[in-house]
Amino acid sequence: MTSDKNKYLVSTNWLEKKLNDPDVRIIDASWYLPDLKRSPYDEYRENHITGALFFDLDEFSDPNSKLPHMALDPDLFGKKIETFGINTKKSKVVVYDGLGLFSSARLLWLFHLYGFSNVFILDGGLPKWVEEKKSVDSKLKIFDRSCFPVFYKKELVVGLDQVRACVGSNEIQIIDARPPKRFAGLVPEPRKGVRRGNIPSSINLYYGDLFNPDNTLKPNKSLKKIVESVGIDLEKSLITSCGSGVTAAILYVVLKGLGAKRVSVYDGSWCEWGSVENQTV
Repeated sequence: MTSDKNKYLVSTNWLEKKLNDPDVRIIDASWYLPDLKRSPYDEYRENHITGALFFDLDEFSDPNSKLPHMALDPDLFGKKIETFGINTKKSKVVVYDGLGLFSSARLLWLFHLYGFSNVFILDGGLPKWVEEKKSVDSKLKIFDRSCFPVFYKKELVVGLDQVRACVGSNEIQIIDARPPKRFAGLVPEPRKGVRRGNIPSSINLYYGDLFNPDNTLKPNKSLKKIVESVGIDLEKSLITSCGSGVTAAILYVVLKGLGAKRVSVYDGSWCEWGSVENQTV
């Protein structure tokens, strides 16, 4: 990897050489929007990178919240992730998904949120891996449970009241990863009961503009130009948002990789902001 490559990425060639490394954990973190009508677990059972475990985003989301994909209580996350056999002192975790780089960013952010930093995303994901005819199978891997101590990083996540307080701030920018037409309110939101529009004073940085045609992330030099072109200041505190907190994590990966001083994810994102009755600043 070169300095122009995001520091949270590993290549398919690198991972291929590490398939038999006992200290490497590979996790399929695929999740798809409902309109794609794809089952991530069924696809995992049929075909996944050799040795990969499956991470169910819905199972690792707060069951008591009316909002989708809200992060779990730290202690509960620690207990549930023990089945992945991660040794927090030795393991290197590589996550991937079926779209190239989509929901895998959410899992990387979750690991960071709970205090584990030795985690990376497979650049290009499963599509690139399969295109290169690298090793896949349908075997289910099982590891012994391993204690996963949690060190919660509360500064990496913000809630509704915190975002309200940041609207119009000169020191904090809110960045929205949704497609431009959704950001502008020109098309309906995909979830029932969520109105159109955006958070006042927020900036649109569509996550889809950050990738190459082969689903790999663009080099840092190109990403920095894109980020600067929409008015994002990496020296300021940044809050990323999207529909339900998934693609906001892609912006977290990109902005942190570009050296942003502080990046937090608005976990409720537009699902929350666009659902609160008569939402104002």
